[in-house]
Amino acid sequence: MNQTENYIVLKPIAERFSRISKTITDDEIKNLIKQELREKIKTIHFESTIEEIVGNYLEANEKEVLDLFKNELKNKFK
Repeated sequence: MNQTENYIVLKPIAERFSRISKTITDDEIKNLIKQELREKIKTIHFESTIEEIVGNYLEANEKEVLDLFKNELKNKFK
């Protein structure tokens, strides 16, 4: 019985979606996606994101970074 009820409820929705999907163009879909991405990008706090990325890199590569700084200082004072 549940399957029949689902079919009765969902069939009109599926038909409507099918009709609408046939009327929208690929360019309209692309524009919708671009607009949504633009809105999402506006909400990103790049400064904190960049700080987090750099911080994670420095933590993961601490020895290599310190060695690099030491070598650069040695080369600077030769």
